[in-house]
Amino acid sequence: MLVISDTTLDSLGNIAAIPDMERTMGREGDLILVNGQSNPQLSARPGQRERWRIINACVARYLRLRLDDQQLQLIGVDSGRFPTPKPLAELILTPGNRADLLVTTATGDSVLRALYQDRGTMEAMMRPGRGPRSPADQSNGTALATLHVTGEPVASLPSVPLQKVPGDLRAAPLATRRRIALATGMSMSGGSMSFTINGKKFDQTRTDTTVLAGDVEEWTLTNASPMDHPFHLHIWPMQIINENGHDNDQVIWQDVVNVPANGQMTVRIAFKDFSGRSVYHCHILDHEDLGMMGAIEAR
Repeated sequence: MLVISDTTLDSLGNIAAIPDMERTMGREGDLILVNGQSNPQLSARPGQRERWRIINACVARYLRLRLDDQQLQLIGVDSGRFPTPKPLAELILTPGNRADLLVTTATGDSVLRALYQDRGTMEAMMRPGRGPRSPADQSNGTALATLHVTGEPVASLPSVPLQKVPGDLRAAPLATRRRIALATGMSMSGGSMSFTINGKKFDQTRTDTTVLAGDVEEWTLTNASPMDHPFHLHIWPMQIINENGHDNDQVIWQDVVNVPANGQMTVRIAFKDFSGRSVYHCHILDHEDLGMMGAIEAR
């Protein structure tokens, strides 16, 4: 398991104070760690097949990951699974996403890198004309871990068996359709940034959405802001139905769904196996803390 996090330390090695502007943007630390280490060294034999579960535990950083010169196959994201592994060259994980990879190793050294991913910027709202922030070097990215593959090759491996996958809700009868609007703007008091869902900041004493246990609902998640927001619904996974007006022809389930800047996503949710109160929120945790969260109750 590779848990990827980031932080910024001061000159004494303590976690640095976070300016308000960085919280508004969603802070990205100067130091990216894997399992609490800077560029840990991993080893394997040629032809080995390893299962890597990668977790994006960063507060706001989107991870665009590459591991060149190795064979990568994606078997699932979050709680979702695919019937057969999908070959891939790059993997994008928003904060809170988890991915299961099969890595079939080839001789040599390979570096797991995090490349620059444009997730938009609030500067476009506060200072029109400024482009999205970007690192000085977008080509090589940041080295997260190094894989050393040496020694005698392992015996040939059998094919990966078919996986059990979640059901498909596209033909399921719907109890209702809802619209969940993620928005940012200038607060009327004090001139600070406001982060809301359906026009409201989070209030722990308020229930924003009530559903009936066992129902299937369709939610359209809209984002009227100039930066992406990863939307997370606790307890119940979401099947992605439509992305920015394009129907999804695959069965894809995720626990965190990226809602692009000035875009929208449509998902379906089966409210089964649990009744009670929970929450949904932007998984850029600074935005959640600033109000982009709502309470839901299944009855």
